[in-house]
Amino acid sequence: MKLLRATFLSIRGLPDITCELGDPLGGVPHDVVVVTGPPASGKTRILEAILAAKEVLAPYGPMLTGEAWIREGETAAKIELTFVIDPDEQRAAGLDQPLVRTEALFNQRACRREADEGFLSVLEKYEHDPRYGKIEYFPSNRALPPPGHPHGLFAIEQRLWRITRDVRKYNFVPRLLMELSTDPNRAGRFATALSSLCPTLQYVGPSGGDFLRCFSSQKRTPSTANELSTTESDAVVIAATATLLHFEKSIVFVDRPENSVDERSIGAWLQALRGLASDVQLILATSSPALVASLDSRAVLQLAGGTQEHGQ
Repeated sequence: MKLLRATFLSIRGLPDITCELGDPLGGVPHDVVVVTGPPASGKTRILEAILAAKEVLAPYGPMLTGEAWIREGETAAKIELTFVIDPDEQRAAGLDQPLVRTEALFNQRACRREADEGFLSVLEKYEHDPRYGKIEYFPSNRALPPPGHPHGLFAIEQRLWRITRDVRKYNFVPRLLMELSTDPNRAGRFATALSSLCPTLQYVGPSGGDFLRCFSSQKRTPSTANELSTTESDAVVIAATATLLHFEKSIVFVDRPENSVDERSIGAWLQALRGLASDVQLILATSSPALVASLDSRAVLQLAGGTQEHGQ
């Protein structure tokens, strides 16, 4: 599944706007969309408003209340999302065409949804299986967890965390690293993802019997993830998440990708991120001039002064 369009009405922190996330005439979503603009223009808010609408439509976690999303002075708000789904998803939803329009309605106490129920069953499904698309969010505060109790790796343990900003969503990483030594296929996927995102960092497997001392930075002595640089640990977070969840057919949101890499390398980093899975849609909020310049202007949503200037 991919997003083609998002319309925001009376949403707190945003003007009433429609964001085209693809070709509106051809009905083809962009594989990569960048939301950019000056500070406080609403970049992160757009990403998180779409995620909030998704949770109203087909939640991974507890049901939302609408109050935090309604613009001051209004009594209700609405987000309209238009999705494009592939033939397998059409069959699962019982639909005969790929375009699906949905509405998430925010009221002071409760929220409502208007959408095809068959499609909602597809949107709500969460499995660590490349056959099923899902929604993932890398917030700007993403980071490896401090040493402590790791989370489990099963889908039922992970789905509650995927849309949140809570850094505990990455508490699964130590357990994943421990289990890589017994799963060569998964270890290979992780090693390939990691080196593509951060070419100076390698997964070398357990060292000295320590499952967590498994990284080599700049070909140095093996170290643990918590001994890596910020850029390197960010690559571990993203590579581990992609390895566990499978991003095929999914929509992945990334806030502040420039936290992951310097300006000179951000174009190559984006290509590596795209290479983590087939048929994935990336929606990024960024202030990086180099990242914006690397994309077709039609895939750039430029926010300025409370308005959207599409493709400018």
